[in-house]
Amino acid sequence: MEEKRITESDLILPALYLMDAKEGAITTSELITSLTQVMKPQGRDAEILTNRKDTYFSQKVRNLKSHNTLAKLQYANFEEGKYILTQKGAEFLAEKKHLIEYLFDSSFEYTDVKNNISKIYRTKTPNIKLFTEYVEEGSAISVNHKSYKRSQKLRNIAIEYFSHNGIISCDCCGFEFRSYYGNTYGNPHCIEIHHLKPIFQYSGISEKQTIDEALDNLMPVCPNCHRVIHKKGISKNDIPMFKKQIQTLQMS
Repeated sequence: MEEKRITESDLILPALYLMDAKEGAITTSELITSLTQVMKPQGRDAEILTNRKDTYFSQKVRNLKSHNTLAKLQYANFEEGKYILTQKGAEFLAEKKHLIEYLFDSSFEYTDVKNNISKIYRTKTPNIKLFTEYVEEGSAISVNHKSYKRSQKLRNIAIEYFSHNGIISCDCCGFEFRSYYGNTYGNPHCIEIHHLKPIFQYSGISEKQTIDEALDNLMPVCPNCHRVIHKKGISKNDIPMFKKQIQTLQMS
């Protein structure tokens, strides 16, 4: 099966997001660097073009300018060597910004980021619901009361799912709150739930189906391991090596 490649349209929302983060203006070079950092292109997209310094990914970013993609949509103008975010671009981004923040702040694999950005860009925002209840590493994800209740439900189901005889441990280092803090302070609900893959609910998919599928992409972790995973950008594919390194350190 042929690998699904990044497209110019897939880069529109991320470009607007990074423009907004740079106070509404960003150069092409800055955009290439920042998009590469947050999306971490892999496979064919990460390969260097023949007789060029660009990768297939960075060339797609340059094409946003050469094809006037953002200007045609009236999302950004290119002035004095910089993209300038327009009011229309800011309004379009505002509808979907919390979804993009979630993708970029959660150490997801490139394929997951790429595929979900494509869905977010093409789907009306009210038809996409975000399953998350926490603010992660300084990311200001706003969650309304209804979304909070839904994500709390997912968290509670996940804790029950991963518990064994009332005990739930960190899937990385093995830390278990009750054995360390005792019954008075060792509440199993102190555990955190890490998202290995993006968890959205799309229109037409029931909440039950979303939660059932989500359980395969969640992992209970202690706050320390959770912070390391996000700070170091440890993706789902890197988790086994992370666990192995922890086990090696614990035995030494």
